[in-house]
Amino acid sequence: MMKKSMIAVLLAFPLLTGTVLAADTASQQTYPVSENAAIAQQQKAVYDTIIRYQTALNSGDTDTILSLFADQSYSQWNEKPTADTTEKRRKQYDTLFKNEKFQTQFAFDTVSINGNTAYVRTHHHLGATVTRLSDGATILDLNREVFILEKQDDGSWKIVLYTFNTNPIQGVA
Repeated sequence: MMKKSMIAVLLAFPLLTGTVLAADTASQQTYPVSENAAIAQQQKAVYDTIIRYQTALNSGDTDTILSLFADQSYSQWNEKPTADTTEKRRKQYDTLFKNEKFQTQFAFDTVSINGNTAYVRTHHHLGATVTRLSDGATILDLNREVFILEKQDDGSWKIVLYTFNTNPIQGVA
């Protein structure tokens, strides 16, 4: 069961006051960052977690992806059952990587912190593709994602909810 704080974030997320755009030099991504240094540091840690997810997705690394999820967490994909255990997520990602090879770079729309909960909205850049391994066909990969993360006792951020939908018009509000 999702914690009430996560649900509150989804229903009424706080507006960040005093934001600036920060750029990650490796990917030239920008995302709104709080001028409050402590919050900005947490936003960067959350961003880094999602970049680790992206890297593992692109390399087909199920074990790393699973390590980024909290023990009690959920992944919800288009037209697939919710994976609510590590075993179900392993099957979900192993099957995905058996069938597709990703070359995805997330565009970050939001990296927001509310206490020990964070939410991240991303989308794939126009022209992002996936290679279908059965026949080598290139398929457009036009997803929008939502990641909800919780700060763990050890200070790390873990994904507690990952969901996405497919939309042919990316980055348009």
